[in-house]
Amino acid sequence: MFKIFQETKPIKWIHNQKSTIDFSPAYQRHSSLWKKAQKQLLIDSILNGLDIPKFYFQFMPPAVENLHYNYAIIDGKQRIETILGFIDDEFPLSNEFTFLDDSLTQQFGDISGKYFSELESIVPALIARFWQYELNIVFMDTTTPDIINELFVRLNSGVPVSTSEKRNANGGILSNKIQELCDTSLFFTKKIKIANHRFAQNDLALKLLMLESGEWDLTKKSVDNFLNDNRDFRSCSTAFEELRRKVNSIAEVFVDRDNLLSKKNIIITLYTVLADIPIEKLRLFMQYFENYRVAVQTEDNTNDEHALLNEFTRLLQQGSDKKSSIQERSNIMKKYIQEFLKYN
Repeated sequence: MFKIFQETKPIKWIHNQKSTIDFSPAYQRHSSLWKKAQKQLLIDSILNGLDIPKFYFQFMPPAVENLHYNYAIIDGKQRIETILGFIDDEFPLSNEFTFLDDSLTQQFGDISGKYFSELESIVPALIARFWQYELNIVFMDTTTPDIINELFVRLNSGVPVSTSEKRNANGGILSNKIQELCDTSLFFTKKIKIANHRFAQNDLALKLLMLESGEWDLTKKSVDNFLNDNRDFRSCSTAFEELRRKVNSIAEVFVDRDNLLSKKNIIITLYTVLADIPIEKLRLFMQYFENYRVAVQTEDNTNDEHALLNEFTRLLQQGSDKKSSIQERSNIMKKYIQEFLKYN
């Protein structure tokens, strides 16, 4: 089934419906990508009665994982969140705000720098206009995920959609499982010091799953092929559960937002050597290894030991997703694990 139609809805309707709108369907970006100035410019446009781009909503099935929504946002999430954020006093109007129509300036005066709650008190007639400002919304009535995902990517192709965002939108059941892991595992929610901005954690989780599945080439083409081949999740479900078990074990020995888990390529390398060191010694080893590696970079000594660690650092930065680079980094780290375990 696929139906599409367009309606105008006032901002008041959005505000009243906000609890029935899913702001984070699987294909969506994470919040807070807009800066304060961008948000203020949108509100400036609305208060001045200017047109803003249309929104795209999906009609939702009756129930999604026990959460009942009427709609999901396909495109326009940042703008909707900005409007609701302004209403909730999360940011004020710009200090440079002016009305384009002089008659509005005469009617409402200088309101620059004011919060929504202040405007409600001093210019209620302006807020009434704000509530009635009409948003142009395209509604899509379909339960076919591929249609929604394709639309999301197309709508955002001019806004530089990241590779991870495209994968998240088009990865089928596997992408949903990856998202669930990032949302529920302490390793991702508390331990690693990598924000999930533009699905960076999802990208890491997918690459760890590939390693668990025996795929060491993590270049873009290989990751895309793996995602396409495993969209239905069936063939990688066993590896996924092993990945979940391992990251949960790692989470037990690292501290929250651990600096030792702040670099994606270090984490990927660490995952390849888990079988070579007892889990309870893992963080102590990483502290030893990283302290040594960082210290070497500040010294001029060029002995074999220093050369090996400098090569490890180079491989973290150059061609880091290539199979040969990951394997060489893994071999270097294993060598230091052996030395570490002699004395610990």
